[in-house]
Amino acid sequence: MLDYQEFLNFSMECNAHYRALLSFEMKKMKMIHDDDIDSLGKALPEEQALVMKSNSLEKRRADILGAENASKTFKDIVDEAPLLYKRRLDNQYKELCELIGKIKEINDMAAVIINSRLAKMGGKHELDTYDGRGGVSKTNGAEKHTTFNA
Repeated sequence: MLDYQEFLNFSMECNAHYRALLSFEMKKMKMIHDDDIDSLGKALPEEQALVMKSNSLEKRRADILGAENASKTFKDIVDEAPLLYKRRLDNQYKELCELIGKIKEINDMAAVIINSRLAKMGGKHELDTYDGRGGVSKTNGAEKHTTFNA
């Protein structure tokens, strides 16, 4: 049986993390817009830490849900929650959706800017990016990169 209080506490922690990730992505977008390569390079460790934290949270989510609830979405959990938790979980769910949407939007805009600039340079330059597991990978600008996969 799912411990709804534990899941609520976890969802509040997740949203705090994604607020921090959104803040980072907004700063990173400004660096990209301003073509501030030095600051972007210095921001990579912070980005890696945020990606690793996202992965850690996903593992915790799986542990909290357990095997019997593993296939349930957050929305499923909200729909099935007792009245005592339903409104608070629904608020957390809506905030998470909004945060993820904003993060994706920023990442998409950054990818357009980067790909445009690389195309002007011939697209032969490699960038250090993160592979979604916290590791560094190389992209050549022709590949689309997003920091967050939802």
